[in-house]
Amino acid sequence: MTLTAAALPALNNLREVIHSQAIQPTFQPVVHLEDGVVKAYEALARFDQAHFPCPADAFAAALEAGVGVDLELLALERAFAYLDEMPAGAWLSANLSVEALLTPQVCATLLAHAPRGIAVELTEHTQVHDYPALVKVTESLREAGILIAVDDAGAGFASLSHILQLRPDIIKLDITLTRGIDNDPVRMALARSLVGFAEDIGAMLIAEGIETVAEHEKLRALGVKLGQGYFMARPGPLPDRADITGGMRNL
Repeated sequence: MTLTAAALPALNNLREVIHSQAIQPTFQPVVHLEDGVVKAYEALARFDQAHFPCPADAFAAALEAGVGVDLELLALERAFAYLDEMPAGAWLSANLSVEALLTPQVCATLLAHAPRGIAVELTEHTQVHDYPALVKVTESLREAGILIAVDDAGAGFASLSHILQLRPDIIKLDITLTRGIDNDPVRMALARSLVGFAEDIGAMLIAEGIETVAEHEKLRALGVKLGQGYFMARPGPLPDRADITGGMRNL
């Protein structure tokens, strides 16, 4: 692969990150909107700001350099290193692209940790050209006890295709639909329809990006049971197990 001169510093940074395993996972809770009890944590990769100020920049550079799956696998392994610190009863959710999920080493890593309570959030990076192969992988993971989530529902055509093809255990309502939902009848109507859809197929619905009390209360009123966002908690380290028994806050 031929890289431009401008891309070479990013590639060198990527090599250093991968060689030194320089990813620090941070965790954002998914909570029950009714009582604030934490049900899961989403693992998010963070990098030294001298290398990549924004995590999205790191993964975009890795994809361009042909090492995207390598970086995703490292982020997955670094997140799984914290499984022993997960609060009892909460699952750990990790983001993976279709390309990564179709890689044998990534699948082997997931299956090796299947009994620990994990979920895979399928992200939109590229178009899926072989859904039968993807469905075969997700079914094998589900049979092992791993939850399958479709991320960014409502943000694009790919997420809808994922839902139809994969029959996920979890549907995550995209932040663009959550933002300002308390005063937008169209967003309310879509969220309400997705609540019914999720119930019909036996999936959990999680609203992402909740940032205000008004958004939180409107989503509760619409029947959304689970959510995450800055209103409840920003990404951070896992809490001590004793700190989680009372929920995130009195909501």
